[in-house]
Amino acid sequence: MGSGRHVMSQWAQRVVTTCLVGGLGLLWGGHAVLAQNLVFTPVLSAPVGVHPEGLAVGDFNEDGWLDIATSNSESDDISLLLGNGNGTFQSVYSFGVGTTPMFLATGDLNGDGILDLAVAEAGDNRVSVLLGKGNGVFELPVPYPSGQGPTSIALEDIDGDDDLDMVVVNSGRFGYYPPFSWSVLLNQGRGDFVLAQRFEEQTHEGLFPTGVSLADLNNDGLPDVTVTWSQPSWRTPDGHVSVFQNQGQGHLTPWRTIPAGFTLSAVTQPDVDDDGDLDLLVTSMFTDSVNVLMQLSPGRYTKPAHLDVGFSPVMLACKDLDDDGNLDLIVANRTSQSASVLLGHGDGSFQPAGHYAVGAVPTAMGIEDFNDDGLPDIVTANSGSDDVSILLSGKAVIPSINLSTDTIRFSEDGDAPARRTFPLTVSNVGLGSLRIASVVLEGPDSQAFSVDRESCAGAILTMGELCALHIQFTSARPGLYHALLRIVDNAPGGPRIVTLSGKVKG
Repeated sequence: MGSGRHVMSQWAQRVVTTCLVGGLGLLWGGHAVLAQNLVFTPVLSAPVGVHPEGLAVGDFNEDGWLDIATSNSESDDISLLLGNGNGTFQSVYSFGVGTTPMFLATGDLNGDGILDLAVAEAGDNRVSVLLGKGNGVFELPVPYPSGQGPTSIALEDIDGDDDLDMVVVNSGRFGYYPPFSWSVLLNQGRGDFVLAQRFEEQTHEGLFPTGVSLADLNNDGLPDVTVTWSQPSWRTPDGHVSVFQNQGQGHLTPWRTIPAGFTLSAVTQPDVDDDGDLDLLVTSMFTDSVNVLMQLSPGRYTKPAHLDVGFSPVMLACKDLDDDGNLDLIVANRTSQSASVLLGHGDGSFQPAGHYAVGAVPTAMGIEDFNDDGLPDIVTANSGSDDVSILLSGKAVIPSINLSTDTIRFSEDGDAPARRTFPLTVSNVGLGSLRIASVVLEGPDSQAFSVDRESCAGAILTMGELCALHIQFTSARPGLYHALLRIVDNAPGGPRIVTLSGKVKG
């Protein structure tokens, strides 16, 4: 975070996927690490904007491969990394939103089958909706007032009309600017929202809301709202969970208050003991633990059972990582800068299985299959290093592209004619298969050049293989010409840009 910003401003972000816990084990340093029967292979981190706080995963350009978006609190923008389908991503591009975007959620908000974005803009006391176009581009943000300093969003159909509504946590930017509240914004069916309820808590004696989860806790078909509360000071690390029951048509009423631990930052509600009832899992930053509360009956839970994890856990998730039919737990730890894994036994108990280094100060996390191998992978957004870290499950093999040059000049030397043809060699120096998707000439002078794409465009190169692009300078008219050759591939950091110039003497 930037200087002068409270330490609590790194608190948990929640990705809208399944349940978004941990264990302390082995650190890797650039090599694959075996954790029980799990292997996670780090790939190159990808830079995004300044201080990413939120993260969302989805196929934003509808090419069949998962992409990553982050909301960046210091650069006031959203960064988009388009996936290559093998766990690597193209170079980032960003677009501006409101002030201090702290959280990012995704879903089809206007019912057109295309993923949209909702971002909590803490500096502007509002959330903004960006409708997707299906090609990785979004409409301009449409703002909706939510409350003081929104920092978390959950999307679900609250009022039963088959569109996604929004529950927003307004923490006053982590306990600094009361009043503290959470709000319900109902979708009017076209991705436009109206504020239906706002709950301002006046009796919590300095507590502010930190995380939210939506789940049907009493089996009536309506999602109920669970909110974690904590205090901003480490000297008074109080906290609890409040549960609000959905009465239908988007109306919620207070139901339960549950003592669930200290300095609570994130909450999720999976069925970890496979009894058909949703349980309660919360991160406790002050005690470096995850607390598990098993649901006994609607709204009633056991006392918290503590799972020791990394230092300052801020985000938790549940997925079956080892394909044994039991939910496993994954946690992002802010201070130890790590992601931890605990394997579930299916009865509510867990076994530590690994501890993996990620970037500096992870604040958000997603668990999805980025390389289409059927195994869930891990991604974290890292506020301290301004990047995302990707951990691929299994022994990942990544291609690496090499170009013989990134600049080609066609020019005349004295009375000699300009060189008119240049072979550009493209080779794969990595382990995975390199796929050349397209080769395109761009720029105002692109008509002055041509390229023979036949040997490369659409090619799949195994390790050590190469292909050649024969580029020609075709103009006969005197002048100086410039163009770009864009090569789109599935290696990290693409697309590749080769600059072309040509000169014909007058």
